[in-house]
Amino acid sequence: MIVAPLNAQRWSILFTVISIILIGIVFGINYTIDPYGTREWIVEKHFKPIVHERSEKYNYLFYQNNIDKYDCLILGSSRVMSLIPKHSDETQKCYNFGVHVANNPEKLFILQEWLKHAPLKTLYLGNELYTMHAKSEPMHLNKNKFLDGSEGSYLSVQTFKISIRSLLYKLFNAPQTHFKADGSIRYPQEEQLIRSNQFNHSLRYFQELSHMTLNEDYVKRPFIYETRALAPLKQIKALSDHHHIELKVFITPTYSDLHTLITSTPPLAEASQQFRSDLLRIFGEVYDFDDNHSLNRNPRNFYDPLHYRPILGQQMIQSMHSDNRLQPYGTLLRIPEQRD
Repeated sequence: MIVAPLNAQRWSILFTVISIILIGIVFGINYTIDPYGTREWIVEKHFKPIVHERSEKYNYLFYQNNIDKYDCLILGSSRVMSLIPKHSDETQKCYNFGVHVANNPEKLFILQEWLKHAPLKTLYLGNELYTMHAKSEPMHLNKNKFLDGSEGSYLSVQTFKISIRSLLYKLFNAPQTHFKADGSIRYPQEEQLIRSNQFNHSLRYFQELSHMTLNEDYVKRPFIYETRALAPLKQIKALSDHHHIELKVFITPTYSDLHTLITSTPPLAEASQQFRSDLLRIFGEVYDFDDNHSLNRNPRNFYDPLHYRPILGQQMIQSMHSDNRLQPYGTLLRIPEQRD
């Protein structure tokens, strides 16, 4: 049998056919596995790892037009991610747009983007002293981290790599830290260890973690209070007033040993008090969950000194919607009324 040589035309046809097949394979795998999305035809959500949290959430809300499902927004750093909307009646229609080390310009940016697309009924705004740290780039905003992810492209090779990773996690039954459709985070491995009493919740270990956290966040890079970081918060307040958004401003809880270390270190104690005073001056009312409450003294309510478990997040929402006299957790800070 004589095989005809491949001339230029045949090479072109062969190349085109192979390219179409490869593109079809990449598209088909990406679409069916949907590594950044909520489609669970082959791989369930808890096997899809977090890769680009900012663009993943932005893509889900604004590019995939899911914003119409929500009229409530949770903004903050990773310290608000354990506020699970479905756990409380008041937050059922909330989207949790918490992202790791979110600063105040990023919070303002997301609020502005939201209001371009849809109205907003309620805003839960998480805050912590670290957002005022001058050496943590508190005024830096890189919009590309939100806008330029590959999540919207099923032809992306990067997406294909994450699809294969997700499929392998599924095959080996290895759940990953992941976001649910409402933006809240889940830690399946940690929760499994907690349920089996294998997670280290000892007082000594959390004391050590608290000292490490203080050293890494505030000592190695000496803390300097950056007052410019208040400007985006003022704009958030102005936008909320203009659009008649119910605003729930709160300070996220930390494990009690870390709280004690900060409040017993004079420069940090002064900055912490200044932070609360500035928040009050801007918003008039702030829920402070970063205190020495008994819930904050129980390591089992935390994954580490900065990140609390959903059971504590549920208590926070309950407190922000309860009668002040019956508030079970945290302290409601208010500007004292002026007397004649």
